Amino acid sequence: MEKLAIKKAILDYYHEGHAKSDPELYKEILHDEWKFFLFHEDGRLRIVDKHEYISWYNPDEVDERLTWKTQFHYIDVTENIGAVKLRIECEEVGYIDYFNLMKINGKWWIVHKISHKIK
Repeated sequence: MEKLAIKKAILDYYHEGHAKSDPELYKEILHDEWKFFLFHEDGRLRIVDKHEYISWYNPDEVDERLTWKTQFHYIDVTENIGAVKLRIECEEVGYIDYFNLMKINGKWWIVHKISHKIK
């Protein structure tokens, strides 16, 4: 049951946030304390907060020629915490994302993301 709720939340808000380049969708899934950890191309660690991340997206600039796909590798749940590994990609870019989630007041939130660019 909870795995399905997590999958639906990720598809409805995170996947669609990418597909529509819509920051409002990310606000529905990324916790206010959310952090994104990634490596620069030169190998340095970068940490991005929610405000900066959603500033990268603008629905007026969406490329409707791109087809976004999300494939779940696993969803693991223990009570009100969860972990997800997924692959999200389109024709131009692709990522392996690892999420830590928490169920707060009945709603699943991504609180942490680590990502690896695959293309």
